[in-house]
Amino acid sequence: MKTVLKMIGLVVVLNLVRYFVGGPIEGFTIMEPMHRVMPMYPNTFDTDFTSSDVAISLVYNYLMWFWAAVVFHLIHPQLKGPFWLKSLKGYWLMGLFFCSLAAVYMNHYVDAIKPFYLWSMVDAAIVFTVVGLANAVFYPLFFKKK
Repeated sequence: MKTVLKMIGLVVVLNLVRYFVGGPIEGFTIMEPMHRVMPMYPNTFDTDFTSSDVAISLVYNYLMWFWAAVVFHLIHPQLKGPFWLKSLKGYWLMGLFFCSLAAVYMNHYVDAIKPFYLWSMVDAAIVFTVVGLANAVFYPLFFKKK
């Protein structure tokens, strides 16, 4: 139970870093091209987010980072290199999984919508790196060696 509570706390911190550090990076790099297609297809993309939509999105994102943190927690003893590199390796693994899912979904849409998924993959490269580096800083604070 103690490990689960530590994991919950770690992921809260990682989410804060994801939004307050990763968000501005996304804002000036990929948001415009990624979201350019959305207004052209209002039947496909929900561009009128309500506050409950935002809350649901935050919960889904929290769950994604929670499971990435759990996978890292399980595999990091087997990874080689300094801790920051182990963290990046673990989070990049999960980023590759995310990109694989984006590619699967991208394949189901017309060519005009596919750029959204390609930019989602670039977005994953950004945020999984940011969160992986943040994890390298905060994970040892939550899970001190005995």
